[in-house]
Amino acid sequence: MTWQDKALRLWLDNTSWKVIVDLLTSEYPGAHLNRDRIRDYIRCTQEYKDKQKQKYIDKKEPKDTDIDEYIQAMYELQEKQERLDTKQVKATFRVPENKPVAIALWGDWHVGASGVDYKRLDKDTDTIGNTEGLYWVGMGDYKDNYQSFGHIGAQYEQVIQPGMQDRAVLHRLKDVSENNIALIRGCHDDWDYKTTNKDFISTMCAVTGAFNLWHGGDLTIEAGTQKYHFKLRHKYKFESSLNVENSMRRIMEIQGACDVAGAAHLHNPYYIERHLMGEFRVMCRTGSYKIWDEFGQKLAGYKGKPGIPTIILYPDKHRMIPLFLDDAVTVLRGLRL
Repeated sequence: MTWQDKALRLWLDNTSWKVIVDLLTSEYPGAHLNRDRIRDYIRCTQEYKDKQKQKYIDKKEPKDTDIDEYIQAMYELQEKQERLDTKQVKATFRVPENKPVAIALWGDWHVGASGVDYKRLDKDTDTIGNTEGLYWVGMGDYKDNYQSFGHIGAQYEQVIQPGMQDRAVLHRLKDVSENNIALIRGCHDDWDYKTTNKDFISTMCAVTGAFNLWHGGDLTIEAGTQKYHFKLRHKYKFESSLNVENSMRRIMEIQGACDVAGAAHLHNPYYIERHLMGEFRVMCRTGSYKIWDEFGQKLAGYKGKPGIPTIILYPDKHRMIPLFLDDAVTVLRGLRL
């Protein structure tokens, strides 16, 4: 008789586990038995399963087919969710004209916060909404959105609370919806997703009809016979306080060359055009309307500086002119005459 047969017979005779183990380990020393091995075997037998059913008359026991069906439902649910998801990391926008155009990178509004230059924000909103041939990409942090976590006490520096900030941002978008190409999620916007799984950017895109470029990605602008490749993010690794273009250059070194590499986040605007990787490239960063805040002052007396880098694109030759918004509008109007 094998140890398996003996173990099952002893168990069916209601022998205690301790006695079963002691008898089998002494009778079958070469089998290297222990309590777990013996119990695992018995619990896999049909006799054990039948006896358990006699004890647990109405026990719920899922079958393997039930698990298979559940997993398949998960696959199907993911497919259906993806159909509703507007986020993407690559997008192409075709300019519907053959004149020079300008692309403004506009972010870090921080609507709702104290210390914001709201008059300048209103002025720039009017310029962007009423300049022919001007298009814009949102670079994130449209609202201040401080909640109970994050920088302790920062929520007390808000004039209005996050719910009303949403309404104020969506109301502003109505004035600049027609020429909005894409919107990127900033870190302040991302706090909604962390706490509620809500993507405020998808709500903004529903107002403007723009691409939801998630945390950033590749945007191709087709103008006339030309294609311009933008790599845009709210922020990127390798920030440097000594070299403001460092993270932009690293975007190209890691992800590949592009015509324009843009970011936001640091509240310090700049642009530069330089020869890199065999061609002229533009690297730029948006400024911020949030001039004063406790965090920046405590760090090193930092002040935010408004500034919207704007790149003029030619439709008949591959040429770019980077300027800040007001200067770009002046040049653009002259080029479009």
